[in-house]
Amino acid sequence: MASVIPGSGLQGSSFANPSGSVGGISGQDSQGEGLAQAGKEQVKRLGGVTRERVFHQVDGKKEEFIKSLHGLADTLQGAGKDANLGVAQSLVDGAIQLIQRVSNRLEQGTTEELVREAQTQVRQRPGLFIAGCVALGFFAGRLMKI
Repeated sequence: MASVIPGSGLQGSSFANPSGSVGGISGQDSQGEGLAQAGKEQVKRLGGVTRERVFHQVDGKKEEFIKSLHGLADTLQGAGKDANLGVAQSLVDGAIQLIQRVSNRLEQGTTEELVREAQTQVRQRPGLFIAGCVALGFFAGRLMKI
């Protein structure tokens, strides 16, 4: 028993395309592939634009962060000179040197270079990265608790 729906091109259980032939949609396959390809290209462009915007914003904030690091290093140097720290003085000096190296590296490199370098380091030492994240999470949790 076949039913006919007027104007739909459907009769019974077979499919009829607008040209009147029964069966597949070969013309629409290539059109669908073209739309899929155009969609992929648009997503790539959108990703590139978003990446550029993020890097631009990070570059603006990077300068503020570098100034903060310099201020922290200066504060530690002043505190180290004013107080007689004894054995702890070597730890303070090491922290000052580390802060200065980090700030210099941030000043010299672009955000894109820094991200590439970080990705390389994470790939080379994933265990160290995970341990650092755990330690950072622990300290952040302790600071939030206070």
